[in-house]
Formats: sequence, C-alpha cells, structure tokens
Amino acid sequence: MAAQVLSGSSDATYTNNTGENVRVIINYMQSSSTGLSISWAGVSTSNTNTGTFAIGRQLAGQYQNSSTTTSLPTELMLAPTQSFSSVSGPFNIVVIPEGG
Repeated sequence: MAAQVLSGSSDATYTNNTGENVRVIINYMQSSSTGLSISWAGVSTSNTNTGTFAIGRQLAGQYQNSSTTTSLPTELMLAPTQSFSSVSGPFNIVVIPEGG
C-alpha cells in the first residue's frame, strides 16, 4: 500500500487497517480554539492553551505556557487496528506503511 496523505481544516482521524505497522508523521498541525489534543493507540496528550500554536516536523515541537511546557509528538507508530485522532485546527499528516 502506498503512503496516504491526510489534510483538513479540523480534527484528524485515521484507523490502521493495512494489516501492517504504519508510521504517522505530523508535518503540520495547528491548535483549535480549545487547544490541541492527540490520541493514539489508547494514549492521549493535550495542550489546552487557547492561544494559537502549531506543531510539525519543521516546527518547534513544544509550546510553553507560563511555567508549564507541554510536548506533543510529531511522529508515531501504529500497529494494525490501532487508531490516531486529534482535536485540532488545520493539519497535514502522512501515513507510511512499514512495508513501503
């Protein structure tokens, strides 16, 4: 299976139904009005700051709010049947199967 590109203006979702592991690469993701939340394989992390910020491969992966720093991943691995989702603004994500 070829790589898949996910792009949109809000809330990304993907379920791995390829039968093999996949790599999820977040090239760009901007916060929504409620912050930014990412869930994958039963794990979740979020930054609820309501200011606009973004994460991505060529962007800083951290946002500092007062004395708290929240890091969000920009690359994940999913096993077959695992899912990825975000509560976000605009996004561009590439999903690459392990077999190429």
